[in-house]
Amino acid sequence: MDLQEERSSVVPFVHSIFFKLFVYFLLLSIVPLTLSGLLTYKNVSELLVTKLDQDASSVLEQNSRTLAFYFNDLKRMGEISFLSSSVSDFLKNKDYDAYLLSFLPLDEAFSSIHLIRPENVGITLVSDHGFVYSYGYSLNRDQSSFYQFEWMPKLSQLSSEPTITRLHDRPYSTSQEEEPVFSYVQRLYSKDLKAKGILIIDFKRSILDSLFESSYFSKNAHGGIESGMLITSKSGDVLYPQDTDLFPAQDMQNLDQVKRITDRSGSLYRTVALLNEETDWTLIGYFRESTLYEPIYRIRNFTYWILLPSIVFCLLASFYLSHRMSDPIRHLQSLMKKVGKGDFHHLFTLRRKDEIGQLGRGFNQMVGKIKELIQLVHEEQSQKRRAELTALQSQIKPHFLYNTLESINSLARKHKEPQISKMIVLLGKLMRLSISTFDEMIPIWKELEYVRCYLELHQFRSRRPIEYEIEMDEEIQSLYTVKWVLQPVVENAILHGLDPIPKQDVSGRIEIKGWLEHDAVYLQVKDNGVGLEKSKLEEMCHNLEHHSQELTQFKQKVGLYNVQSRIRLHFGATYGLSVHSVPEQGMRVTIKLPRRTSDDQATDRG
Repeated sequence: MDLQEERSSVVPFVHSIFFKLFVYFLLLSIVPLTLSGLLTYKNVSELLVTKLDQDASSVLEQNSRTLAFYFNDLKRMGEISFLSSSVSDFLKNKDYDAYLLSFLPLDEAFSSIHLIRPENVGITLVSDHGFVYSYGYSLNRDQSSFYQFEWMPKLSQLSSEPTITRLHDRPYSTSQEEEPVFSYVQRLYSKDLKAKGILIIDFKRSILDSLFESSYFSKNAHGGIESGMLITSKSGDVLYPQDTDLFPAQDMQNLDQVKRITDRSGSLYRTVALLNEETDWTLIGYFRESTLYEPIYRIRNFTYWILLPSIVFCLLASFYLSHRMSDPIRHLQSLMKKVGKGDFHHLFTLRRKDEIGQLGRGFNQMVGKIKELIQLVHEEQSQKRRAELTALQSQIKPHFLYNTLESINSLARKHKEPQISKMIVLLGKLMRLSISTFDEMIPIWKELEYVRCYLELHQFRSRRPIEYEIEMDEEIQSLYTVKWVLQPVVENAILHGLDPIPKQDVSGRIEIKGWLEHDAVYLQVKDNGVGLEKSKLEEMCHNLEHHSQELTQFKQKVGLYNVQSRIRLHFGATYGLSVHSVPEQGMRVTIKLPRRTSDDQATDRG
C-alpha cells in the first residue's frame, strides 16, 4: 500500500515545475529570437527576389521597346510604300510591258524607303495580278509563287494587321537562298483601293543580335551561363539567340508559362517572361538559381550562425534558471514526503530571503506544530482506546454472568446439587481466568481454555446435548490475540444457532479450528444450528463491515459486533470477522488476526 502511494505521489517529469519553467523560458527566449531571424531571412530573400524580378522585367521592357521600335520602322516602310504612286501603279497594272517599265520608278521609290532600315536583306512587292518586284536581291522567278509558301500568312490575316513570319529560307533569291530570314508581310492597296498586293521585307536573325547585343547572356568565371534572354514565337519556337542549346527542346515549348526550368546539365534557372504585342513574340529572361540566390544563401547562413549560438545560450540559461528556481522546491517536496510518512526530524535549511525562503520557514513552523499536535492526539487516542476497550469488555462480563446465574438458579430449584457444584466450580474457574490479568493481549491457548470452561458450563444448562471439537496446532496456540474473541462467537453459536433447533433430541455440535496463512492467523467457529436466512445474513455482514462500532457503543450489541469492534480498534480494517451461513445447516464465523508472537508487539493498523 505504501509503495503504491509512493508511486502515485511521484510527479511525472512533464508535470514537474522544472520542466514547466524550462519550457516557459525557452518559449520566452528562443521563439521570439527564432521568429525574428526567420522573418528577417524571409523578408530579405523576398526583397532580393522581387528586386531581381523587377530589374529583369525592366531590362525586358527596354528590349521590348527596342523590338517595337524596329517593328514600327518596318510599319513605316509599309506606310510609305502605300503612299507611293509607283507602288499604286504597280498594283493596278495588268500589262506585262507596263510591268517591265515600272522597275525604274519602283527602284527610285524603294531606294529611299530602304534607307530607313538598310540592314534588311531585301524588299519584295507582289501584286494580285501575279507580277513580282524585288529590291536589294536578284529574284529567282522560277520560285516566285509567294502565295504558295508555307510561311506566308493567309490573306485574310493580312487584311487586318501586318505580321512577322517565322524563320524560313529564300528559294526566291538567286543568292543566299538557304540562309533563314524573318519576313515582315503587309497587305497593300492602290490609292483608289481597287488593286491589291503584298509587301515583303526580309531581315536576317542577326539583326536581333545587334538589337540585343548588350542583353545576350553573361557567364561566370568558369564559363557557365549565369543569365540571358530568349525570344520565342507564338508557337514556342526559339527565335533568338541562334545557337541556343542550353535547355532541352521539349521544355522550350512552354518556357513562357513556367517560372523554373532545368538546363541540360541539371542546373535550375528562374525565368521572367514578357509578351511583345506588336510582334506576338515573348521575351524571356533566365537566371541560374545558384547565382541568383547566392546573396540569399549568405543571409541564410549568417542567420543560422546567429541563431544557433543564441539558441544554445538560451538553452543553457533556461536550464540554469529552471534548476535554480525548482531545486529548493523539489527539496521542500522531498521533506514534505518524509513528513507525510511520519518523519518529523528533517527541516528546511536553505537560507533565502525570497518567497521560497519564507515558504521554508513556514514549513519548519508547520512541522513543529504538527509534532506537538500528534503528541497530544496520541495521548488522547491512547486514553480513549483504553476507555473503549474497558467498556467493551465490561459489556461481556455481566452478560455472561447473568445467563450463568440463571442456569444455576434453575438447577437449584430442581435440587440437582452435584451439577450445581460442578457448574459453580466451572464458573469460578471462568471468573479467575477473566480477572487473572488486565492485559489486553493474551495467548490463544488461554482463550481456548476459557472457551472450554464456557462450553462445559453450557453442557449443563443447555436443553440438548452439545458436542465440541477444538483442532489447533501448538504453534498457533502460542501466538497472541485480543482478549475474549472466541467466547462471544461460541456463545452466539449456542444461543442463536443450537438452542433454536426445534428437535430436542438432535445434538448440537461446535467445531473450533485454527490455521496460519502467510502473516495472518485464522480462527473459525462452526455450528450445525438453524443458520440465517439470506437477507438477514446480508444485513449482518453489512453491519459487521460498516456499523459494528456504532452498534456496540450506542445499541448495546454484545457478541459478534463487540468482537469486530475490538479487533478493528487494535489491528485495523484489514482484520476482523467474516460470516457464512446456510439456513438449517448452521453458521461459520472466521476470525482473521495478525500473527503476533508477543503481547507488546506493535499493533498492525493495515
